[in-house]
Amino acid sequence: QRVSISVAAESQFRQELASNGKVSANRFADVYWNVEGSIARIAASNGRHVQKGDVIAELDAFKLKNALESESAALEQSKLQMQDVLIGQGLNPDSDQIPENVLKLAQVKSGYLQSLARYNSAKYDYESAVMTAPISGVVANLTDRESNLSSRSKPFCRIIDQNSLAGDFNILESEIAAVKMGDKVEIKAFSVPGKVWAGHISEINPFVESSGMIKARAVIDRPDGLCEGMNVSLIIGKQIGKMVAVPKSSVVYRSGRPVVFTAKAGYACWNYVELGVENSDNVAIVSGISAGDSVIVSGNTFLADHSVINY
Repeated sequence: QRVSISVAAESQFRQELASNGKVSANRFADVYWNVEGSIARIAASNGRHVQKGDVIAELDAFKLKNALESESAALEQSKLQMQDVLIGQGLNPDSDQIPENVLKLAQVKSGYLQSLARYNSAKYDYESAVMTAPISGVVANLTDRESNLSSRSKPFCRIIDQNSLAGDFNILESEIAAVKMGDKVEIKAFSVPGKVWAGHISEINPFVESSGMIKARAVIDRPDGLCEGMNVSLIIGKQIGKMVAVPKSSVVYRSGRPVVFTAKAGYACWNYVELGVENSDNVAIVSGISAGDSVIVSGNTFLADHSVINY
């Protein structure tokens, strides 16, 4: 039987905990219209990067502008009426020495305060006809089109800070003792094979779900190429000390017990072993073989004790 062998070595063992999760943004903004109207212009599009303050869209502001001009005229009229009230009391309306209580009474009698409130509201509505980006980021979830009516009940779009992406995932309750804040994480996207992103654990929710899982989050250091909502796998790895380790392919099972075959003088020798922790490539051996043993790592599926081998 032709086999391949590897020498069992004692070395620093890297434990790995694996989980699946999704990419989410730590920083994003859902942008809403504050006033209703017909959308006259959309200056952004999905996937486009915008800076804070950039114009995203505009409403037809004809009615809003007319309302503002009307309230502006009404405000000026109420100012004149307020001045008449002050003059009627023998006061100079341009003086800054008017007692506060007298000025307040004049503002109320003239309707100035009500006019000012209506003017400020009309001004706010008019200015809200231009939607600007509250943060810098990438535009997503924009579905409206020009000439559509604006809605205040649902977001017009979402702006995502692509530099703040993180991976949300679950940890088994039984594994939580091995996970700490700041632990390094390797992240792989199922849709981008072969690429690995680095990150670190930034949040661990101190609550066990009914499923026995604990929610955690890992900040992704350089998330270029990832998007919010992507499915990813996360591996938390850490060195846990020196151990004798062998490739996982060297472990086979006989009668439900783990066995590792070693090569000695052209024969395969059967060794029951006790397994320890494992990672994606190797498994630690607690007992059964020693450092320096020649371990059979392939061609071992159908081996029996003292089978003749060559390599």
